[in-house]
Amino acid sequence: DYVFRGLDIADADRQASGISQDALEKLRSEFLYWYPMDLRSSGKELIGNHLTFCLYNHTALFPEKLWPQSMRTNGHMLINAEKMSKSTGNFITLREGIHKFSADGIRFALADAGDTVDDANFAEKMADEAILKL
Repeated sequence: DYVFRGLDIADADRQASGISQDALEKLRSEFLYWYPMDLRSSGKELIGNHLTFCLYNHTALFPEKLWPQSMRTNGHMLINAEKMSKSTGNFITLREGIHKFSADGIRFALADAGDTVDDANFAEKMADEAILKL
């Protein structure tokens, strides 16, 4: 109650817990450093479970000032209009992409890929063209 909700704890209860006042204050301080959560970013497939329950849990446990400030969802990532998958080999890491296309080529291609809940398509052609235009 003290760490997450800021409620006072009776000295006898704190002593019975075996947790020092200093430790409790550090825990409370760490919690308040991260809360309220300013942004929860997740995939669109998690709207019906993780994101919904994130809202339920925060509203049930915390005062409104500690509720999440915003949530963002995104679609899946495609490469050249095909689902990205490690198992099929249609996968590229950021490090590999920067090596192959440069940081600016990656930026251009990702910016062009889209940012809605629709699936984003990373087009290697766009990354190549961006390098040539730079």
